[in-house]
Order: sequence, then structure tokens, then C-alpha cells
Amino acid sequence: MSFQSDPQGSSGDFFDLLERSGYRWQARIDPSQAQNDFTVTQGTTVLAFHFKDGVIVAGDRRATAGNSIMYEHCDKVIPIDDYSLMAIAGVPATAFEMARVLTHNFEFFRRSQMQSMSGEGKIRALSRLLRENVGMAVQGLGAVSPIFATYDLQSRKPAIHFYD
Repeated sequence: MSFQSDPQGSSGDFFDLLERSGYRWQARIDPSQAQNDFTVTQGTTVLAFHFKDGVIVAGDRRATAGNSIMYEHCDKVIPIDDYSLMAIAGVPATAFEMARVLTHNFEFFRRSQMQSMSGEGKIRALSRLLRENVGMAVQGLGAVSPIFATYDLQSRKPAIHFYD
């Protein structure tokens, strides 16, 4: 698994990517028949799917605070190393700091042990960071709910781990 950025410098919108790839479809809902009364919702959409040879992880790019848009182009799928990704929901600053710590931990392990950390070791490292953050999350100041996707080289299997 490797992270590659879009060389065309696109907006990062998933539907733009589909359209550039040649996929086109008609809307199933007629806008003239849509109801005008709706409730304002908040949240992040991150998805992960596994298949025989790997994992696909995707997420929206809008960072919000409640129902206010804070930033339009936030990368919520973060490559940790060549064989693991983290998709974030929650407070971005806390999640980015966790990703930075994990990246350094995994790289230090790889250099000192001359091998990559096992999938189980990676899960335990993230669990430790989340456990250390429980106090802040309970206070409502730094809650993070990641999806952690790995490919274990020893077992040759992809895995998706969800923390809530």
C-alpha cells in the first residue's frame, strides 16, 4: 500500500475523481420533488472496505465544528507508513498529532529492529494513544474516532480496525 497524491492538483472531491475517470450517472432524485424541510446534521464521513488484496479508505474533505464549516480541504485519510492508513473523525488537531506520533514510532521500530512492526503492534500503539486521550475526550476537548487500516506482511492479510 502506498500513498500517491493526485498529480493534476484536483479539488479532492470524490465525484470529480469519478467524472475524470469516465464514470457518469444520472441523479436518482428529482430536485423538483425534494422536500424543503430538513434537519441540520454534523459529522464526518470516512469509509473503509477490504478486499482480497488490500484495503480502500476514503473520507470527505470538509472540517467542521458543529454545523459550521471550518476548512474545505482537510485530508482525513492519513498514511502512517507503507502498510497502514488512518481515517479520522473528530478533532483534527488531536488526530494529526496521533498520526505524527504513530509515524515516528513505526519508523523508529523499523529502523531499530530492521523489520516493520506487526499489525498487532500497530493496533496496540494506536490503542495506547487513544487511551491516553480519554480524559480530554470525556471533557469534549479532543475526541478522536479513527478507522485504522493495515496490511500485515506476516499474515499477508488486510485488516480494518474501528475505534469508537
